[in-house]
Amino acid sequence: MYLLSHPNVHSTTVTPFIMNTQTTNQFVLYLRISTAKSGGIDSHGIASQERDLNIFLSTQHQAKVLGRFVEVMSGAKSERPQLESALDLCRKTGAHLVVQKVDRLSRDVEFVARLLKDKKVQLRVANLPSADSFQIHLFAALSMQEREFISIRTKAALREWKIKNPNRSLGNPKLYELNKHQKGKTIKFDSRVSPIIRTLKSEGMSFRRIAATLNNMGEKTPKGFEYHPQQVKRIFDRSNDLVAA
Repeated sequence: MYLLSHPNVHSTTVTPFIMNTQTTNQFVLYLRISTAKSGGIDSHGIASQERDLNIFLSTQHQAKVLGRFVEVMSGAKSERPQLESALDLCRKTGAHLVVQKVDRLSRDVEFVARLLKDKKVQLRVANLPSADSFQIHLFAALSMQEREFISIRTKAALREWKIKNPNRSLGNPKLYELNKHQKGKTIKFDSRVSPIIRTLKSEGMSFRRIAATLNNMGEKTPKGFEYHPQQVKRIFDRSNDLVAA
């Protein structure tokens, strides 16, 4: 049975968690997009989340969906009515809460950490079906780092625009024009995977192992191919240059 709810438009330390081995065939689905500009609940963003959630459910034995909750709200906000409703249903029924990716739950690592410590809530991630609580927490930290990197990338793009257009008033720049340039496209794409690469590199992993990890996660290059060590190294080097700029 599916329960459709209408959307409501409106330096962290990683601590260890004990893996929850409880199994269930009951699930509550939570889907989220940041804004209503792209079509709200009818957007491609929601459709892609639906696709991945359905793939996850197809791998579960006799999966039953007790509820489906859709939210149109920034992941940086912790007060979300649809998410609270989904969590309440999980606590009452013992169903697992399923999201497509960790950042669909929240980009606030402390918010995710609090949920992971809730003994009445079990989180599942469709794109990381075997992830335990510690791994989910790690990916939440990477999501938060990605948000910070986006801010750095945007500032770098604005500095480049000013250098190339010294006689033009910045005002309200059309950032999409910058992204027409190949360099802009590269920076935009790098921001998705560079936080993961930087974190894994800081743990001592080789570029070859990082490339294998990205491929196992289902990440693809801009042209849709698997990653190779040299590509990973180039992204790592570019992210270092951008942070140092």
